Amino acid sequence: MSTGSSLGLGDVEIGDVWTRFMTYVVLTFLVMVNLVPFLFIISVSFTPPEAFFGDPSLVPANPTLEAWTKGFADLRDNLVNSAIIATGTAVISMAITIPGAYAFARKRFYGKKVGFYAIIVAMMFPYILLVIPVMDIWNSTGLYNTIPGMWIAYQIFVTPFAIWILRDFFQKLPQDLEEAAQVYGCTQFSAFVRVILPLAAPGIVAVGFLAFLTGWNDFLFSNLLTTGVGPVPAVPVLYGTIGGGSGERVYWGKLMAETLIIGAPPTVLYLFARNYLENAFAVK
Repeated sequence: MSTGSSLGLGDVEIGDVWTRFMTYVVLTFLVMVNLVPFLFIISVSFTPPEAFFGDPSLVPANPTLEAWTKGFADLRDNLVNSAIIATGTAVISMAITIPGAYAFARKRFYGKKVGFYAIIVAMMFPYILLVIPVMDIWNSTGLYNTIPGMWIAYQIFVTPFAIWILRDFFQKLPQDLEEAAQVYGCTQFSAFVRVILPLAAPGIVAVGFLAFLTGWNDFLFSNLLTTGVGPVPAVPVLYGTIGGGSGERVYWGKLMAETLIIGAPPTVLYLFARNYLENAFAVK
């Protein structure tokens, strides 16, 4: 005969149902917190300017494409600049990061630990403090107001983070993979290209996507290192839509449309790279 108390099968089932119910409640709340503002942004982008300050409605009474057509017209050239800057940032970052992370993960050399610690410190450094020296150097070297100048500027904070992530991927690969490939006739370089890189593909895609996202979304450097006569990316244009202190009335529909237009390319890119990104950040 049992002398202690214990939970019965019914109590366990009730506990599981309650836990599942609370999980769904929390998830529903989180989805709504993100979904409702997004739906509001879409609604405002189709709302006529004169109706914006009227009775609030999630579905506009007289929807219009005026904000979208004006937004596309104003952003057309800037979106091209953003695509070139973001793509170049990702490509240059990969060219620096892949061999650098591989060396830190799988090679022995003098100053390896000190160098890696320096990279970690660089990640913690507040980059806003670098704005003035970077602008001064870029002015003196002719990089100011140029796309190559933007590519190089973004490496300051993209490359340390990318090396930190990729080093972990290379480090977790078995050490005998390259040796086994060399036994079958590969050189050290071909073993790296044909064996190591494919296995590290999730990490490479992840850091490439994050580098692209930095080059696409950044406002601080893109606003300070370019002017109206240079290759201005799309994000700083939003500041002009807000009014930029000119005293003009904000066209909120156009602002929301431009926000959605600028956010569309990274979203589409994420959908294509989703499986790689999930595998990258699932690695323990």
